[in-house]
Amino acid sequence: MNRLSVIGLEEEKDSLFEELMEFGAVELNDQSEKLLSKEWAEIAGKDGCGDRVSELDAKLARVQTVLEMIERFGAAKQPLFAVRKEISRKKYEETLGKQEDLEAETGRLYGLYEQWNDEKTEENMVRSLQASLMPWAAYDLPLELRGTRGVFIRCGVIPAVADAEELKRQVSEVSQENVVTVLGKDQEQQYLSLMYMKSDADKILDVLKTFGYAEAQFKDMKGTVSENLKKLDDRLEECKWRQQKLAESFRAASAGKERLQYYYDSIVVERDKQKASEQLLRTEKAFYFDGWVPQKCAGQVEEILKSHGCWYEITVPDKDEETPVLLENNSMVTPFETITDLYSLPSSKEIDPTPIFSFFYFLFFGMMFADMGYGILLAGVCFAGLKMFKLEGLAYKLVKMLAFCGISTFIWGLLFGSFFGNMIPIVSEMFFGKEIVITPLWFDPISDPMKLLIFSCIIGGIHLFIGLGIKAYLLIRDGQVLDAVEDVFVWYALLIGIVLLLFGGSIVPDKPDVTQVLTEVGKWLAIVGAVGIVGLRAVRGKGIGRAVGLWNLYGATSWLGDVLSYSRLLALGLASAVIAQVFNALGAMLGHGIIAVIGFIVIAVIGHAFNFFINALGTFVHASRLQYVEFFGKFYEGGGTPFEPFKKNTKYVKIVKEEKS
Repeated sequence: MNRLSVIGLEEEKDSLFEELMEFGAVELNDQSEKLLSKEWAEIAGKDGCGDRVSELDAKLARVQTVLEMIERFGAAKQPLFAVRKEISRKKYEETLGKQEDLEAETGRLYGLYEQWNDEKTEENMVRSLQASLMPWAAYDLPLELRGTRGVFIRCGVIPAVADAEELKRQVSEVSQENVVTVLGKDQEQQYLSLMYMKSDADKILDVLKTFGYAEAQFKDMKGTVSENLKKLDDRLEECKWRQQKLAESFRAASAGKERLQYYYDSIVVERDKQKASEQLLRTEKAFYFDGWVPQKCAGQVEEILKSHGCWYEITVPDKDEETPVLLENNSMVTPFETITDLYSLPSSKEIDPTPIFSFFYFLFFGMMFADMGYGILLAGVCFAGLKMFKLEGLAYKLVKMLAFCGISTFIWGLLFGSFFGNMIPIVSEMFFGKEIVITPLWFDPISDPMKLLIFSCIIGGIHLFIGLGIKAYLLIRDGQVLDAVEDVFVWYALLIGIVLLLFGGSIVPDKPDVTQVLTEVGKWLAIVGAVGIVGLRAVRGKGIGRAVGLWNLYGATSWLGDVLSYSRLLALGLASAVIAQVFNALGAMLGHGIIAVIGFIVIAVIGHAFNFFINALGTFVHASRLQYVEFFGKFYEGGGTPFEPFKKNTKYVKIVKEEKS
């Protein structure tokens, strides 16, 4: 990444920014800090207009709302993946047409949206009123009737846990001239109607209060409950009818949906230009900005700046200067940047770990999901998706990575002899009377799980050692050679020595002389490593730090846990295989005949679909975890800031230079 500084004439600004935006390889820095300097503040000021940006954001919100309503009520089905349509500039401008017409159409449709919103509010209010009246459906007196000359007529509620019969009894003790009726009950309340003499009102109300009584309010409703419910039903039908008419209007507007999408993108481009202008400093006749440009694009950016008569300077940043991060890998590694992106980009002082861990991710995924059938299915679906949909960004990288992982799954399935578990032997024996066995190219992990466990731990140890090696490289690169020795090489000596001491005899058991040499080498490597871990810290540390080496030496036990973490390669691999075999066995229990065939197919499809999705997800998560926790934990900090160039961030269209034939 190179630093870029530019001074240009105000009259060239618009055309320059149009070309830089088209090229999309320059990130602009905010210049606010410069204005804190008196020298800068005296000669320049901020460019751009915040009010204009706010105005364009408001336009975008209206157009987006209109498009969402058209998609909601339109007849066209929404694609599985949202992809940008490639179109030439000429075709784009022809389709877009006059923006004044589109602005007017947006205003009209947004007005319909506001009407529809009002109707939804009306519908919700009516439904709320209906819900509040339904418990009173058995009440057949007019709601506005509150009593006669000598009698009060009231409606109210008491808690559901209250004893309504006890309430009636206590009211009767106060006065025999009353009628208390329980109209209904739900989980929260009981609904009562009451008639009592006005002369007994105070005493009866005292009783009611002890039961948590609250009087019901019917606002300005008149007539019976059933009459009011009928009116509300009519209002609801009218509301739905008006909503239907508005929906038809949006459905009819779907013919112009494409133009509105182009209009949306045109506003996005204009809004982003205005935002970019806020990153500039300007005088009466000139402007200034600085930013970043990838080294590989510097020559093309120079040509653009020269064509607009700009003064510019492209420099290499200082060694310790933080810069934006742009990962650059070949087509085989780029898909695995998904895993890096989901964790954190490397800082500009680190290296990109993707080319190194991508091989291990490919390996681990296949080991845990190992099945030829699942591999063909995963790779086939993903490659078909890449062919059918013009995916971009993270979606493209994720799908392509999973396609590669499908290939790994197939390879490991071939090595382990698994095709949808043991489906081929079962189907051949069940329906054709002769068992066809797939012989593993390597071994069957279900029959020999210890072999896979040992291999998992070995490959895990290699993975961890490579992580430590990267740490050593970074330390040596930065001139910290002794730190590399203390943090990495003495650990290499200790751990390799321990392995040789414990397992050196099993490497070449038929050659005792070689075994003795390996054991002796292991002993001295372990001693050198242990002395180095303790001694280097004692020599280089200060105060209490001199004793830290002893604690670090105890930390060697954590390596056992780190290596055993890779046993999940065995666990998930066995889980996928065993579950597949269980579903096959369930299907085979149905016997023979056409019914058995149909039943087997149903069980196999449902069972293997479940096994595929649940284990694909588990494999993705655990393969990522082994990178994040075990591998990255040895050397990686992350925290890099992504490179965000000034470019056309359109949502619906991708403008290409020439129309495709």
